[in-house]
Amino acid sequence: MPDQTVKVSFTAPSTFSFDPETATMSAAGKINFHRDPGSANWTFVSINGLPSPQFTSSLTGNGSGMTVNDGHTSTGDFGYTVTVNDATGNHTSQISRITGTTPPMIMNR
Repeated sequence: MPDQTVKVSFTAPSTFSFDPETATMSAAGKINFHRDPGSANWTFVSINGLPSPQFTSSLTGNGSGMTVNDGHTSTGDFGYTVTVNDATGNHTSQISRITGTTPPMIMNR
């Protein structure tokens, strides 16, 4: 699959949504994270929980976006959390529900 885009919404203090919740990759590529809406008053800080060196990340546009490079060196489901910053400080997403595969995640096939 080509590069993927994930739209992230955040409402303080702790409401996150990811669209889509699962980014599916079939080869090495990028997952681009964007604020939704683009005019939101928060910035990305980091993505957490993805194994290195298969995944590396960088901020774009002074934190208005984030790119995760997936080396696709192994298949599987890789859950993650995202940390953002607004006027009140840093906020980290939490796993919304417990299932066999827990979104948000990157699914390497």
